[in-house]
Amino acid sequence: MTTKARILDCALAELERAGIDGFSLRTVGTAAGLTPMAVYRHYRNRETLLAAVGEAAFAEWQTRIARIDARNPLDWLRAGGRAYAAFALDAPAKFDACFVLRTSVERLYPADFQAGRSPVVAQMVERIEAAQRAGDLPRDDPLEFAMVLWAELHGLAMLHRSGRFTLKRRSFLALVDRAMDRLLRAQ
Repeated sequence: MTTKARILDCALAELERAGIDGFSLRTVGTAAGLTPMAVYRHYRNRETLLAAVGEAAFAEWQTRIARIDARNPLDWLRAGGRAYAAFALDAPAKFDACFVLRTSVERLYPADFQAGRSPVVAQMVERIEAAQRAGDLPRDDPLEFAMVLWAELHGLAMLHRSGRFTLKRRSFLALVDRAMDRLLRAQ
């Protein structure tokens, strides 16, 4: 593992441990077995390290989505919803780096999404459009519909992670599946 990769791993662990408010380059460096100055040789400051963490987290998120093997657009959307919830549970620091923290690599609605700068949302929009063409979803703005799906999933994930649900993993993921079914049927 390269020094840069070790720093990224330690940065993610530090985000898990201390959250964004307690996140420091000094602590990351110590965890990586480096002096603070050694960390600065790889990352100019806290913001550049957080941006690298965000890029690494988005890459993992995109890899998870790429594994979905569903030809039917609605099945793909359901699987994507479950993958989102599982990502929140399995990799909370990476999930936060993607969808909670300001790391300078996050995408902003609407311009970034309209320009196709979010590969995952672009895939969602493609599936929604395909389902609309097939008559499985009504004609509506596919990007707005993707945002509604995302908002529902994000809300459920954040409520679960904050302890508002007492559901075990399996029951929580089943709730996510039912929520996606309701949203896709309601349209």
